[in-house]
Amino acid sequence: MPWARRTPKKPQLTRDQALQARPVRNPALKWRENDDGEVEVILPRRTDLTGKFLAWMFFVPEAKPITLDDVGSFVWLHCDGEHTVQKLVAMMSEEYRVGKREIEFSLTEYLQTLGKRGMVGFLIPKSIAAELGDAAKDLVGLEEVGESEQDLRKADAGARQVPEQEQDSEQSESAGTDEQQK
Repeated sequence: MPWARRTPKKPQLTRDQALQARPVRNPALKWRENDDGEVEVILPRRTDLTGKFLAWMFFVPEAKPITLDDVGSFVWLHCDGEHTVQKLVAMMSEEYRVGKREIEFSLTEYLQTLGKRGMVGFLIPKSIAAELGDAAKDLVGLEEVGESEQDLRKADAGARQVPEQEQDSEQSESAGTDEQQK
């Protein structure tokens, strides 16, 4: 039955390979730090047919801000492509005074969740990419951005944090709405 064919699974990283990966934020997402030092990531609405239909049916806004807690903000700020997962484990263990095993388990689960949602990708060393069968691809999880660190840097050059002007205008708009409600 041709319709029952399964797509081949992508090769999985081993634990050691995953610890060598460097998590990177999706440059297409806007984000900012609020006054409390927490990171707020602005997730855009889905643009596929299902997303458009659901937006029409349920009046879904164009974007939804997600505020990360202290630990999530710490991780987000260090997903810059400079720190390996192993380095993040060590930094978090020192910062939060928790055992490395616990941090490693929680952090890898959190990064997997962010990866599945397209919020982060992972830069892997060329040697690991070759072991996985694609030596030219060192960016995993952000295929819409590209396949290499150079593609990521190009995409990142145009998209950074939410500019201060946008933050100020959003704050003044929300302040104006608060005054109207009084």
